[in-house]
Amino acid sequence: MHIAVCLKYVPDPSTVEVDPLTGAIDEGRMLYMINPADESALELALRLRPPHGAVTVLSVGPAEADALLRDALAAGADRAARVWDAALGPIKPAITSILLAAALRVVGLPDLVLCGGHSADRGSGTVPALLAEHLDWPALTDVTQFEIDAGQALVQRRLARGARAESEVRLPAVLGLDVDGIRLRQASLPSLMRAKHAPIPLYGLDALDLSPQDLRFPAMTLHEIMPPRPRARVLFAPDSAGSVEERIGQILSAGIAGKSGKILEGGTVEQQADAIVQFLLEHGFLERRIES
Repeated sequence: MHIAVCLKYVPDPSTVEVDPLTGAIDEGRMLYMINPADESALELALRLRPPHGAVTVLSVGPAEADALLRDALAAGADRAARVWDAALGPIKPAITSILLAAALRVVGLPDLVLCGGHSADRGSGTVPALLAEHLDWPALTDVTQFEIDAGQALVQRRLARGARAESEVRLPAVLGLDVDGIRLRQASLPSLMRAKHAPIPLYGLDALDLSPQDLRFPAMTLHEIMPPRPRARVLFAPDSAGSVEERIGQILSAGIAGKSGKILEGGTVEQQADAIVQFLLEHGFLERRIES
């Protein structure tokens, strides 16, 4: 079985320092490391590799990414390859997936591709699904456990609110792993010395049979930012076909059938006052006084 693992080099959080005067990150003091989720994927690939199998690690990045590939070789990976070209600008997940898919076709398509579910710097979690789309393979993300049996992957996935789902997918496939507590094994000193001088093949756009136009996507342009528009308030309007008294009653009740009003017409002020008191007594707003 041939397993490929996609690695990304990310800044070590302990070395990220901000200049107090400019507010910019001090690039000179920043060190890089293997993305922790990709490191767990590599360890699982090494555990899963059969006696006659192979593990290939790939990374998209500049020359500094060779260090993490050598660490992977020292830990037990069989082959490594790096993808980079001077014509590449800022690398986004969509571009990364195209480059990885092309590199896998060049080095040899594996039976299984393992990726970390999320990167520590960007954290979009879209590369596994995009990579599977370019390879035309099935993909499963948020994988917490899996095992290989008879050309199939038996997978347990994490769902929302702590739920779990079990699935089966036929190989070849791409798995985006979401595992915790799996650390890459410690490499021995002889392995570190061999990996230090191991050649790391570099694949540019020409070697991948790609052009800069293949990596260009229509960008979304933001023309204006507007505050959210408040929801229009619906005002009640009485029925124009009703009489004046009915329309006034509808206005007093605000159109709610449960509310009702009563208009007093005619009579003296004392009679209207007595009618109001009687109304309040009938509806329980006032208590009747029993005179002895």
